[in-house]
Amino acid sequence: LFSRPGPLRGHGPQKENAMRLLCWLSLFCHVVAETVPRHERVAAAQKVQDMYRHAFDSYMMHAFPADELRPLTCDGRLKRERGDLDSMLGNYSMTLIDALDSLIIFKRKAAFKVAVSYIQDSVHFDKDIEVSTFEVNIRILGGLLSGHQHAVKVLPKYKGGLLNKAVDLGERLLRAFDTPTGMPRCRVNLRSGIPKGSSTTVTIAEAGSFLLEFGMLSVLSGQSRFYNAAKRSLLAFWSRRNALDLVGTSIDVNSGNFVDQQSTTGPGQDSFFEYLLKGYILFKDLELLDIFLSAYAAVEQHHSFEGFTYTVDMNKGLMMNTHLSPLACVWASLQVLIGDVASGLRSVLYWYSLWKKHDALPEVFDTRAESPTQARDSPLRPELIEAIFYLSLALPGDAMVFEMAKSIATAIDEQSRVSCGFASVADVTTKRLDNRMDSFFLSETLVYLYLAMAPADEVASAIPWSMGASIFTTEGHIFPLQGRPPGSDDPLATSHRHSEVLFPSAALTAPMPTCEALSPFERVAVQQRCRTKYLLTPSYQLQMIAETTRRCRPQIVTLLVWLDGIFQQSATGPMRIFGLASSLGRPVPALPMLHWQMKDKEVDTKGIAKPIQDADFGGAAAANMTGTCQDALAGLGSGERPLPQSLSLLRLDLEQSPGRMPFFSSTQRLEPLRQLFATRSVTVADPLNACSDLQVPLKQKQTLEDTYAGRLIVISRGGCLFVQKLMRAQQAGAAGVIMMNSENYDQRLQVMTCPNQERGGGSEVRIPAAMISWNDGQLLLRQLQKGSLVATLFT
Repeated sequence: LFSRPGPLRGHGPQKENAMRLLCWLSLFCHVVAETVPRHERVAAAQKVQDMYRHAFDSYMMHAFPADELRPLTCDGRLKRERGDLDSMLGNYSMTLIDALDSLIIFKRKAAFKVAVSYIQDSVHFDKDIEVSTFEVNIRILGGLLSGHQHAVKVLPKYKGGLLNKAVDLGERLLRAFDTPTGMPRCRVNLRSGIPKGSSTTVTIAEAGSFLLEFGMLSVLSGQSRFYNAAKRSLLAFWSRRNALDLVGTSIDVNSGNFVDQQSTTGPGQDSFFEYLLKGYILFKDLELLDIFLSAYAAVEQHHSFEGFTYTVDMNKGLMMNTHLSPLACVWASLQVLIGDVASGLRSVLYWYSLWKKHDALPEVFDTRAESPTQARDSPLRPELIEAIFYLSLALPGDAMVFEMAKSIATAIDEQSRVSCGFASVADVTTKRLDNRMDSFFLSETLVYLYLAMAPADEVASAIPWSMGASIFTTEGHIFPLQGRPPGSDDPLATSHRHSEVLFPSAALTAPMPTCEALSPFERVAVQQRCRTKYLLTPSYQLQMIAETTRRCRPQIVTLLVWLDGIFQQSATGPMRIFGLASSLGRPVPALPMLHWQMKDKEVDTKGIAKPIQDADFGGAAAANMTGTCQDALAGLGSGERPLPQSLSLLRLDLEQSPGRMPFFSSTQRLEPLRQLFATRSVTVADPLNACSDLQVPLKQKQTLEDTYAGRLIVISRGGCLFVQKLMRAQQAGAAGVIMMNSENYDQRLQVMTCPNQERGGGSEVRIPAAMISWNDGQLLLRQLQKGSLVATLFT
């Protein structure tokens, strides 16, 4: 699957299945050994199980059969009193239905059996009540469908009562789609259909988030009209997108006109993106993948900035504000699902850092003010935890992912547990609680926490199907993978070339796939903020080695240091420090010639970024080279020094109009090696931490310019801001900086670049920098005492 020829060149269905599998493949390949002790995972999982027991039992004891629990007053929510927040209530035991499949995950089979029996006998939907079409679909219809499929597996005497309830509810919801455009009204009366005088405005999430539930209802009932209605609704507003492939948040279901011009991945659009990708995986609908890929590229280009996705003007693609909703964190999950695990990890780290400010995510956070807005409540939403769960599958055994989930679970237990369940946070700044425990706390939040931390064997036994053969809906309900819904259009049936139209790289005549050095996101962000190419975890590094037709290998990075005038002499050779470079989490591709050298070799990641502690150059340091690095350096013969003209300088040329794609100033695009630093002499900063203006060292008679201008300056970490150090080096005329990391910190080589004309932090910095380990830095300082050194950094 990771090679271009072969399976993708077969018949259409083979290519379709291969592409479908690629979306999941990275999640279920155990690429690293377990680094979290089993007893820690067991303890964390048991803690979440106890939280679930307390939450579910509190609902059953104090609120059932009401729809929701009010944990502070220890009773059920019996009437609507909060406006739209109560639009899904209908006195049909919503929390019990929503939590059905979670009972199986938490091994509450007896409670599941009782719940199924009660719902079959006592829950009815023939009610003269107006409800939210969207919320009832994802919470109740989804809960019934998932509960039915679990009941078939675990209850021998089950006769299909939940499916009958689901078909009845689906019929009632289907009436909302009786509009000129086929998009549903946001409200429907469960007895009479579309209410008179109801709003004709619907959000994109409301219009585009029926695919999974209605599609599964079509599969189980054999009635295609459900899936066709959901698909027609989605195509109705997607066909009205603009030239940027962006849509507004709200649309009129009668006229088809967008009501507002805001495009977002948060409230109003979040689950639309989610259901495109998950609908493709679940039902093999290639058209959904085609739409998702267009939408994904548009979001990465226009919405993404640093690790977040912001609201933009749909017609201009420009940021409208700096507000973030935790619902937008769904984008991190989709990044992992589509296979861009590195970007998903980066997004999660950004969101987690925001979460740590208050041990909770407020409903709206302003990144410009670095504080919550007036919407300071936190209803214990699951989106960040869901993304962490997907990362736990993509990076199995990763201790950092485990610790993030554990920290969130601990915070929820400490600040929200009350005697009658778990209360939402009304104000994240004061920790005041709200008399609210949403049903999704049981169906999603606790489920994802448990699955992210439990031992692998417990996760495997948590549901009746393989985790890799299941999809979670936007409400956390588990659906096993299915075939195409009955009666739905098959793109391959109408055109044998459809898959090649969608995936040109799979065509027989397509050239070998190549990748641009900048992702769509980076084309925008490169002019926004100084980028840092971080290497985060060992499992992250290994993940980047995976190669598909849509992804490239990472670049091997080498910092090469040698005595001036003596590149290689007998057993003593240059000092080499290795690492992998990735830009903004997305792998920077190997260039074609280097790719050709690497294509039949496996990268030995054990040698990557290993700290060099030898007292002298060469020796064990050279032995730490990977085979691929040796191939890349094969052109440097004995005694041959890398010359500037043979290693052209890699730099971004941003002397263009804003928004234009930056290009490499080198005219030789196919060179196997590219130089990040020019080959320069190395000197040490005085003071070493560069937290004050650089000075000429004592006992030296050179001028400041002679000491630092055109050289690579060695600077230690700490004492002041990183950008301040770079600015002082730049003011002294340095060509670049080699930063020594603090002792006992990261041992890997990290590469950082700050192109010209960037805005925001580091906007004035125009020189590149690399950070090396403390051990390597000490070796470098010792060698500088012996004589002059020359260094370069290249890929």
